[in-house]
Amino acid sequence: MRSFSLLMIAMFAVNTCADEPIRLFIGTGGDGIYASKFDTKTGKLSQPEMMAETNRPSFVWATPETNSLYSVSETRRGAEKDASIIAWSVDETNGKLTMRSHQDAMGDGPCFVCVNEDRTYAAVANYGSGSVAVYPVKPDGSVDPASGSVQHAGSSVIANRQGGPHAHSIRFDPSGKRLAAADLGTDKIYLYDLGTDGALAPSNPPAIDLDPGAGPRHFVFSPDNQFLLALSEISGTITTYRYAPPKVEKLSVVSTMADGTTAEAAKASAEILFHPNGKFVYCSNRGPNEIAGFAYNAETGTLKRLFGISSGGEHPRNFRFSPDGRYMLVANQNSNNIVVFSVDETSGELKPTGEVLEVDKPMCLKFWINPTP
Repeated sequence: MRSFSLLMIAMFAVNTCADEPIRLFIGTGGDGIYASKFDTKTGKLSQPEMMAETNRPSFVWATPETNSLYSVSETRRGAEKDASIIAWSVDETNGKLTMRSHQDAMGDGPCFVCVNEDRTYAAVANYGSGSVAVYPVKPDGSVDPASGSVQHAGSSVIANRQGGPHAHSIRFDPSGKRLAAADLGTDKIYLYDLGTDGALAPSNPPAIDLDPGAGPRHFVFSPDNQFLLALSEISGTITTYRYAPPKVEKLSVVSTMADGTTAEAAKASAEILFHPNGKFVYCSNRGPNEIAGFAYNAETGTLKRLFGISSGGEHPRNFRFSPDGRYMLVANQNSNNIVVFSVDETSGELKPTGEVLEVDKPMCLKFWINPTP
């Protein structure tokens, strides 16, 4: 009986914590990182507050396990080497950020940062210079100087967009021992083995080829780690690969756009994510200012476009699902707002809730989920 009572108390505590508003960190194209509180019961957002002043923190990554938030400074390297990766500690009471470390991005225009699952390495993609870098992470969450970096080379068929390399995202693959980096300028996703010393070396295969002129931007691995889905910014397509290095097999290509969209129409596809239930995939298309939804076949890794819905603003660069999957929050960079949608977990349909938060140039959203004790 005592065990049952303790179990009920524990369950109540977990549910109570789950019902508490969740902090949402907002990376921006302006002068700071902001935060709001999101109420998962009502779908409401509190007024944003600046948590740290920093230069163009366009992408952020949350690691609550070490009480750390990571950001880039998407600028050029100058006398002060502004282009950087920054590690912040987070005040659990008010969310204020204190800088732990500041390291050179090893390139211009860093636009993506991530940390591996065991929180021992961080990685950065530099769009401006077309390079990537990896950094050892200390137990306290601070970042050491880069242990490895690679400068991409080459070009592709669209001269005004692909005259040189433009690394747009980087992630650790399911093995945890390999990094994948999408390069818009060369139409490749490069694969690198991460050495025990933190160095990067070409993997097998060294790269995954996309169709000429595709312009890969972001990509995701499927929940079962069997597939890689690559979103291409220029062509507005999602390419699915069966991912089992050294064998990587191209399976399908699907348009992110509505039927009848012309080849010349601006696509500007930006973000791609799985819904937490694994049944649907979504992407943002900044050309028509929409979020597109797709049914996902977990057996084949293929997609079927279901709909496109207005993002509620202009230039939807990023979006995020609430942890329970009931809501999607969309960051519209050029209209300076974050729009909340409800998600029908059966059909995948999105509906605007009417909740809109004004923020200057929102470019990346990350929820701060405290680890389970």
